[in-house]
Amino acid sequence: MADKKKERRIGNKWIGVDLDGTLAEWDGWKGHEHIGKPIPLMVERVKRWREMDIEVRVFTARASIADHVPPVQKWLEDNGLPGLAVTNQKDYKMLQLWDDRCVQVIPNSGELVKNANWVPPVDTKTEDDATEETDKK
Repeated sequence: MADKKKERRIGNKWIGVDLDGTLAEWDGWKGHEHIGKPIPLMVERVKRWREMDIEVRVFTARASIADHVPPVQKWLEDNGLPGLAVTNQKDYKMLQLWDDRCVQVIPNSGELVKNANWVPPVDTKTEDDATEETDKK
């Protein structure tokens, strides 16, 4: 029955939800084991989607390094979201991506969606930057 319910909702599509800055608070890179506090509005939204049998995947750059995935899975379990897939790859079945860094454009135009807010990033420090700083020491 759950599969038919899911089929009625969004077919075999899935929703991607970014981790840092969207599902969890982000206050800069502090290592792969540090993940911020949950953002209640997004956690509850994801729980509602799951109750509706909608597939949700955590879409995060952390998944580009295999050793960085287990801390994400533990954080999800600790915050009431066990069993979500953790990925850094889109596919043709991704319906939406919820992310603090995305800027939506109108398909086939390159134009910003009305009310889309784009500002240059302020904190662009990444894990690569942190690794480079450590290598210099």
